[in-house]
Amino acid sequence: MSGMAREYISYARQLSANGCFTKSVDLYFMAFERSPQLKISYEPEFRAVMTKMNEALAAANKIEDIFSNFSRAINIFPGNIYLLNEIGKYLYKFGFYEEAWSQFQKALVIDAGYVTAEKNLNSLKNLMVERWHFRMLNDKIRNDSYRAAINEKVIPKKTNVLDLGTGTGLLAMYATERNPMGITACDSSEVMAALADCILEENRLLMSVVVINKMSTSMNYTEIGGKRSLLITELFDAGLFGEHVLQSLSHAWENLLTPDAEILPRKAEFFIMGANSELLSAKYQLCSKAKSLLEIPYLSIHILTCDETYDCEDVHLYKDIKYITAPESVVKVDFNNVHDILDKLHNSEPYVVDLKVAEKGEINTFIGWFNLYLTENITITTDPRDKNRANAWQQAVFFDNLPKNVQENDTLNANFFIQSEKLSMKPNFNCDMRISPETLRFLNDTTYMELIKKCIGMACVYLGQIAEIDDINLVDLCPFPIFGLLMLKRGVRSLICYAKTELDRLFIEEIIRVNNISVDKVTYLIGDDWTRDSFKDKYHAIFCHIFDLSGDLDIRAKDIAQHLKNAHLIQGGLFMPANVTLMGEVVSSNWLDVTNRVHDSNVGYKMSMHINKYQVSQNFGVDYTHLEYLPLTDPVNLGNCCQLAPDVINVPIKNDGDANGIICWYNIELMENLSEISTKRPQSFIDGIAFLANPILPMARGNVANILRCVDSDGSFKLIVDIENM
Repeated sequence: MSGMAREYISYARQLSANGCFTKSVDLYFMAFERSPQLKISYEPEFRAVMTKMNEALAAANKIEDIFSNFSRAINIFPGNIYLLNEIGKYLYKFGFYEEAWSQFQKALVIDAGYVTAEKNLNSLKNLMVERWHFRMLNDKIRNDSYRAAINEKVIPKKTNVLDLGTGTGLLAMYATERNPMGITACDSSEVMAALADCILEENRLLMSVVVINKMSTSMNYTEIGGKRSLLITELFDAGLFGEHVLQSLSHAWENLLTPDAEILPRKAEFFIMGANSELLSAKYQLCSKAKSLLEIPYLSIHILTCDETYDCEDVHLYKDIKYITAPESVVKVDFNNVHDILDKLHNSEPYVVDLKVAEKGEINTFIGWFNLYLTENITITTDPRDKNRANAWQQAVFFDNLPKNVQENDTLNANFFIQSEKLSMKPNFNCDMRISPETLRFLNDTTYMELIKKCIGMACVYLGQIAEIDDINLVDLCPFPIFGLLMLKRGVRSLICYAKTELDRLFIEEIIRVNNISVDKVTYLIGDDWTRDSFKDKYHAIFCHIFDLSGDLDIRAKDIAQHLKNAHLIQGGLFMPANVTLMGEVVSSNWLDVTNRVHDSNVGYKMSMHINKYQVSQNFGVDYTHLEYLPLTDPVNLGNCCQLAPDVINVPIKNDGDANGIICWYNIELMENLSEISTKRPQSFIDGIAFLANPILPMARGNVANILRCVDSDGSFKLIVDIENM
C-alpha cells in the first residue's frame, strides 16, 4: 500500500514539474488516502503544488474548483493552519468576507502566534470597517455638535428623518431622542448597515430606525416610506466634497425629500491659506538638498499623484508649519437650495481666490479646511489653528505647486475647480518629472543620504582589496540607487538597480545622464515582476533594501537579499546594510487608542462591543515625527531582522501608565563598525509600526513587561505585550 502511494507521489512530482498542477494534486490526494502516514512528510510540497494550482484556477475564474479542492485538502489535513489561511485568502479575494474572517480566526485559535493569518485578518477588518470610523466616532466635539443640532431641528411626532450614509447609526440614534414621526437610515456598505442594526438593537432602538443597505442615489421615496422632511448627513472628506455629497443631495432633493425639507448641515464653506512646512513639503516634492546631491537643482521633481488632487493630513501636528497668508473662502454652498447645489455640480469655471500675504516668506503648500454650519447657531470647523476644531476630519493639503517667495501685503491668485465632485487647485507650474512615493521619501531622507555618501570612501578602500575599481560590478536595490550612482561616479564597471515604476526608471536614467555616466553601465529591474532568478552573476557589492514604506519588513525583498548574499556575492565582497536591528518600546498613546477603539463615553450610546470587533492588532504607517506617547519602557533590541525567531524579551517598566501598544523601528548599520542610524526620526525614508494591546494593560514602575516575538517561517513577525507575573 505504501509503495503504491509513493509511486503516486512520484507521478505527482513529474506532473507538477510539467505544469499539470490539477492532476498532480489529485495524485497527492490518492497517495494520502492510501497511506495516511505519508501526510506529515509530504504536506509542505503538497501545499506548494496546491498553491500553484489555485493560482491557475483563479486566473481561469474557476472558483468552485478552488474551494472543492480546499474541502478535500482540509478533510485530509484538519486543523492545518496554512490551509485555513489559504482558504481565507481566496474567500477574501472573491468577496466572501465573513467566511474569510472565520477561516483566519480558526487558524489563530489553533496558533495565536501565526503572523500571516493575523495580518490577513487585520487587512480584512480594515476593508470591512475603514479606520476613519474610529477617529470620527471618538470625536466628542463633532458628536456633541451634531447631537445638539439634531435635537434643535427635530419636531416631536412631526419630523420624518433620513440619515444619509448612516455608518453605525449614531446620528439616527440622536434623532430618536426627540421622538420624530419616523427615521430611515441608509448606507451602501453591507457591513456598516448590519453593524448599525446591531447597535440599534443593543440600545433598544431597532424599532425606531429603519436601516436600508443601499446607496441613496439608487432609491426613491417609496423605498424609505415616503418623502422626508429632514435629511442629516456627515458625508464629507477633508476636501468637503470628495464623498459625493453634492450628487447625493441633488438626488435627494429630487427623489427623497419634501419641497419644504431641511438639510443638516444647512451650509458648508471651504477655506484655503498659503503655508510653509518643510516637513509637509518633503512628502510631495524633492527637496533642494537631494537635488543638489543628484546635481539637478534646476528640475522640479514631484510625487506621482495617482489623480489625487489633494492629500489628507492632521496639519496641526506639524510643529514647523507657518501660515503665510490670511485664510480666504473658496466656495460656500447652501444645501437647502437645490439650485445652488446644481450650480456647484455643473460649474466648469474656476473659483478665483485672492490670498493676502500676512508676512514675508516662502509658500510651499496650501492648506484647506471647512466649516459645517449645522444650524443657525451651531458650527463645526476643521480649521487646524482652532483648538476647538473637530478632529473627525483631517485637512486638505494641496501640494502640487512650486514654492513661491512672497512679500508682506502681496496678493496671490489661486484658481480652484470642482471636478468629479472633488476640489482641485490649478498648479502654478509644469512638473519636470514625477516619481513614486518610495523614491521621493528615500531621497528626501537627507540624513540617510549623507550617511550613504560618507560610506563611499570606505567602500572603495574595502573593494579595492579584491578588485580594480573599473572591474567592480554592483547591485543596488534601494528605491533610488544612490550608493550605485556615487560608485559609478568613482568609475565602477556596472550597476544593476531597481525602479518601482517606469517613471522612476526614466528619472534614474536622467540622473545618470546628467552625471555624465554611460547609460550602458546600468541595468534596470522594473516593478515587481523580477525574482531572485533575475541575477545570474556574482557581484562585488550588493546594497539591499528590505523595508516597506509603511514600516514593515518587505518579506519578498528580504528573501531576495538573503539569496543574493548567499549565492551572488563574491567571496569577501561587500553586503549592505551590514546589520538591521528591530527596536521596540512599550508605550501609552491616546492616538493609538482613538484610531482603533471606540469609547461609549464619546458617543453617548452603547456601541463599543460591536464596532470594536473590527479593531486591529497592528497599525502601519505611523509617523513618529508627530506621534505623542508616554514611554513605559526604554527602547529594547528585539533582534536582527534577518535572524528573527520566536522568543520572549523581558523589559523593565520605567513609568506608570496604561500600555496600549509597542512601537517599532529599525537601527541600520550600513557597514561593519559604523554608527547605526535609526528610522525613528523626522523625515525618515519609512514610517513606523505599532502592535496594539488588547486589552489595555495597566503597568507599574519597577515591574517587568514581557514582549512576545512571534515569527513565521518566512520572517514575518508580530509582537505581543504582557506583564510578568510577580
